[in-house]
Amino acid sequence: MTGRQLGLERALLALFVASGFAGLIYQAIWSHYLGLSLGHAAYAQTLVLAIFMGGMALGAWLVSRRGARWRRLIFAYAVVEVLIGLAGLVFHPLFLAYTDLSQEVVYPALDSVAAVRAWQWGSAALLIAPQSILLGMTFPLMSGGYLRVAPMADGEILGGLYFTNSLGAAFGALFATFVLLPWVGMPGAVATAGVVNLAVGLLAWAVSRRADAQPPGPTAAAPAPTAAGQADAAGNRAGFYRMMLLAALLTGATSFVYEIGWVRMLNQALGTTVHSFELMLAAFILGLAFGGLWVRRRSQRVRDPASYAGHAQVLKGLMALLSIPVFAQSFHWVGLLVNNLPKTEAGYTLFSLGSGGIALAVMFPAAFFAGMTLPLFTMALLRKGAGEASIGRIYAANTLGAILGVFLAVHVLIPAMGLRLAVTLAALVDIALGMWLLMTVVRTTASGRILTLGASSALVVILSLYLGGVDPRSLASGVFRHGNATLAEGSEVHFLRDGKTATVAFVARSTIGIISTNGKPDASIQMLYGGDPTDDEITMAMAAALPLALHPRPDEIANIGWGSGMTTHILLGSELPKRVDSIEIEKAMIDGAANFGTRVGRAYRDPRSVMHIDDARTYFSTGRRRYDVIISEPSNPWVSGVSSLFTKEFYGFLRGHLKQGGMLVQWMQLYELDDELLTTMLAALLSEFPHVQAYTTNGADMLFVASEQPLGELDVDRLTSYEPLKDELSRLGLGNRGDFIVRQVGNRDALLAINALYGAVAHSDFYPTVALQAPKARFMGQSVQSLRTLSYAGLPVLEFTSAIRPAHASDRVTPGSDRAGANEYWIANAVVGALRGESTEHLYALEPQVGQQVALLLELSAKAQLSDSDFDRWLTAAVVASDYSLRFLPPEDHVAAWLEPKWIMASSSGREDLAAVLEAYAATASRDGARMEQAGLAALKELGPRRPPAAREQMLVISILGAIARGDLDRAEAIEREYGGSVPSVSHYGFVRAYLLAWIDVQRQKRQQGQGG
Repeated sequence: MTGRQLGLERALLALFVASGFAGLIYQAIWSHYLGLSLGHAAYAQTLVLAIFMGGMALGAWLVSRRGARWRRLIFAYAVVEVLIGLAGLVFHPLFLAYTDLSQEVVYPALDSVAAVRAWQWGSAALLIAPQSILLGMTFPLMSGGYLRVAPMADGEILGGLYFTNSLGAAFGALFATFVLLPWVGMPGAVATAGVVNLAVGLLAWAVSRRADAQPPGPTAAAPAPTAAGQADAAGNRAGFYRMMLLAALLTGATSFVYEIGWVRMLNQALGTTVHSFELMLAAFILGLAFGGLWVRRRSQRVRDPASYAGHAQVLKGLMALLSIPVFAQSFHWVGLLVNNLPKTEAGYTLFSLGSGGIALAVMFPAAFFAGMTLPLFTMALLRKGAGEASIGRIYAANTLGAILGVFLAVHVLIPAMGLRLAVTLAALVDIALGMWLLMTVVRTTASGRILTLGASSALVVILSLYLGGVDPRSLASGVFRHGNATLAEGSEVHFLRDGKTATVAFVARSTIGIISTNGKPDASIQMLYGGDPTDDEITMAMAAALPLALHPRPDEIANIGWGSGMTTHILLGSELPKRVDSIEIEKAMIDGAANFGTRVGRAYRDPRSVMHIDDARTYFSTGRRRYDVIISEPSNPWVSGVSSLFTKEFYGFLRGHLKQGGMLVQWMQLYELDDELLTTMLAALLSEFPHVQAYTTNGADMLFVASEQPLGELDVDRLTSYEPLKDELSRLGLGNRGDFIVRQVGNRDALLAINALYGAVAHSDFYPTVALQAPKARFMGQSVQSLRTLSYAGLPVLEFTSAIRPAHASDRVTPGSDRAGANEYWIANAVVGALRGESTEHLYALEPQVGQQVALLLELSAKAQLSDSDFDRWLTAAVVASDYSLRFLPPEDHVAAWLEPKWIMASSSGREDLAAVLEAYAATASRDGARMEQAGLAALKELGPRRPPAAREQMLVISILGAIARGDLDRAEAIEREYGGSVPSVSHYGFVRAYLLAWIDVQRQKRQQGQGG
C-alpha cells in the first residue's frame, strides 16, 4: 500500500468511526421516540428494530444492485451521510408534528383497532425507514469505494471498516445515554448525531476528490486452487454464493438471539435500567468490533476465508454456550459490587463500570467471533470473483437475519423455552452452521479436525447445561437492590417464567406472597387469613378505594399495571363499576399473579374484569376509549421504559381519555428516589391537572388523585355498604372515613410549594431525567423527605396551607392500626391521654422515645419551681409532646392537654417564659390565627437565644402560621424576615419554614393570575 493510499485509509477509517458513532445514537434515540407512539410492548420493540434493520438491509441491497455502475462511490457515500444528517436535524420537529396529527386528527377519525394499528406501524416506518435505508447504504458504499483504491487489501479493508464502524457504534451508544440525554435530551441527541453526519459527509466529499480519482490498484491474485475452488470452476459458483448468503443470514439471526437473551438474563442481575441496557449493548458491539479488527490484522494470512468463517461459527457457538455458566456467576459478582461499593455517586460510577465488566464477560467472547463472520463471508465471495456487489448483499442478508433473530427470540423462543435454552439453541445452530461450512463448502478440512470440533461441541453443551443452571432463588433475588445473591431462607419460588418482556417470579416467603419482574418485587400480599397485611396491600386497596369513594359514578375504570391483581379485585368488590379494563404489558405477570388465589379472585373471575396485554400508550390510542377513572400503578420509574408513564405528555394524553369529571389515580414511590426526581414527576402531573390531592398509604408510597374538576368529599360509607368489600377494607385498616383522612397529605397548592422549593421542571418524554437519574438514587438508597416531613410535622402546617383537617372522633379511625397516618393519630391520642393523667403504657408501646419525653415533661411539670437547666429540659420535652399531638387532633381533643393544661404546676412559680410557651401551644391547639401569631412571637422573645433552638424555631413557625391563618401573607413573610435570621434551623422545622415561604409565593402568583387565594 502506497503512502498516499495509507493516508486515504486513515481518513476513511476515521470517517467511519464517526459514522458508526452517529448511527448508534440514532438507533438508541429512535427507540425512545417510537416507544412514545408505538409503546414499549414486545411487538412494538421488535417492530422498531425490524424497521431499522429492514431499512438498512434494503439500503445495502440497493447498493449491491446499483453500486457497481457508480463511478464515484466515496462521493456517493458523502451524499448519503449529508442526507442522513439533514434528516437528523429535522427529526424532532417532524416527530412532534406527526404526534399532533395522530392524536388530534387520525385517531379520532379511525373506528377500528386494526386501522389505528395500521396507522401506527405505517407511520412509524415512514418516520425512520428513509434514514435507515441511507444508513444501510454506508457500509457497502464505503467498502466498495475503498476496495477500488486497494483491491489487494480486501480483508484489511473489510475488517478495518467493520472494526471502526462498530467501535464508533459502541461509543455512540454510551455517549447517547450517559452524556447527550442528560445534557440535551432526545431532541439535542438526535440533532447532535445529525451534525456529526453532516461533518462526516463534508469531510468524505473532500476525501472523495482524492479517493475516487485514484486509479484502480492491481487485482487480488487468485489463491491456490482447492477442491472447493475446482468445484466452483465446474459450475458451482452460484451455489457457493447462495451458501454464503444463507450463512450470513443465519449468523445474523443467532447473534441477535444471543443479544436479546443476554440482555434479558443480565437484567435479572444488573437491574432493568437504561444504563445497564446501554452498557450491555456496548459490550456486545465491542465484541463485534474486535472480531473485525482480528480479520483486518490477519487478512493477508487468510488463504481460505470460508474455512476461517466455518471455524469462527463453531467457536461463536461454543463461546455462547460458555456464556451461560458465566452468567450464572454474575449474581455473586453483582452482590460483591453492591455490598462493597460506597453508596455515593462515585460508588454508582464504579457499579456501572463493574456492570459493564460483567456484561463484557458474558457477551464479548461470542460477539468477538460474530464480528469475524461478516468480513470473512464477504472476503470469501470477493475472492471467488463475486464482485463488489457481494458486499451489499452479504450485509443485507446478515441484517435480514438479525430481523429474523429478533422476532424468533421475542415471540417464539423465549416464551416457549426460556432464555437459557433459547441461547443454547442459537449456539447449536451456529455450531451446526460452522460444521456444515467446513464439511460442505470448504471440504478440505481434515476429518480429524471435524471430529475434534464435534466432540468439543458436545462436551461444551453438556458443561453449559450442567454449570449454567441458575437457582431460581437467585433469578428472583433482585441482587442489584440489596446485594443478596439469593432469596432469604424460607423463600420458595412457586412460579418462574421468561415472558416476552420480562422474567416473572412468584415467591412465597413465610405467609407472604410476592410477585416480581426481573428480580424487583412489584407486589406482596399476606396469604394467611387473619395475618397482618403487607404495606403493598394498603397501597393497592387505597388505589381502588379512593376513586370509588370520590367519584359519584365510577362506571368505567382503566387500571394500568396488573401487579398482583389486587387493585382490580378491590374495585370489583363494589357494584359501582360496570367494567374494569386492566392493561398489563407482560402476560406472564397475569399468569404469575394467579398464585395469589382468592386474595385476588374477582380480578380473574368477575365478568366485568377485562384484561389487555398491551402497552398503556398503545392501548389508549387504539380506539376512542374514555373512562370515569384511570388508575396508574406501573413499576418503579427507574425501570427502563417505565418513566415515560410519569411525564407531562403522558398525563395530558390520559386526560384526553377521561370523561367529564373523570379522575386519575397515580401511584408514586418515596423509596429509592429523591425529592428532586419526585418533584419533577409531580410537576408533570400538576401541569396537566388543576385539582390534585395527595395521600400517603404506608409511609413509603403515595397516591395522587387528579382531576380537571374539583374533587368532592370522601364517601367511605358507600364503600363499606358492599360485602365482602367492607370486611376486606376493615382487615386492612381502611374501613372508616377517618382511615382515609389521616392519610391525607396535601392539595395542589402544597405540592406546588414543594416543587418550587426544588425548582422542579415538569418531567418530559423528551428529557427522560427520571430514567437517567433514578437508578443512581436507587443504588444510593435515597428516599423522599419533603412529603414525609410535612406529613409528620407537629404543627398544623398542612391544615393551614392545604385544608387538611385532623380526624375527629366521629371519623372512627380504626383502633389499633399502626399504619402511616393512623399511627400518628393514635400516638397523638396517647400523648394527650398521658397529659390528661392516663397511663403512659400505651404511649410507650407505640413510640418509646416519645413516651420517655412525655414522662419527663410530666415529672418536671410537677415541680413547684424549675431551675434554668430544668426549664431547658422541660422545653425539649414539650417540643416533642406538642410535635406528636397538636397537628393530629382537633381542638376539642386538646382541652385538658393544651387548652386548659392541668398537668402543669410550675406556671405559678412566676416563669413568664414557660407561661408564654404554654400560651403558644394553647393558641395552636385552638387554631386561633391571631392568637398564634401574637403568642408565638411573645414566647420567642421570652425564650431568648440561649434556650434550646428547637423550641425557639417552633415558636417562630407558630407565629408564621398564625399570620397565614389570618390571611396576612405579607405579615407571615415579614415575621420570617425579621426573626428568622436569629433562629437557626436545627430541626425539621427548617424545611417547614422554607416550605411556608414557597407556599406564600404560590399564593401570590395565583392572586396575580386572578385565580384567587
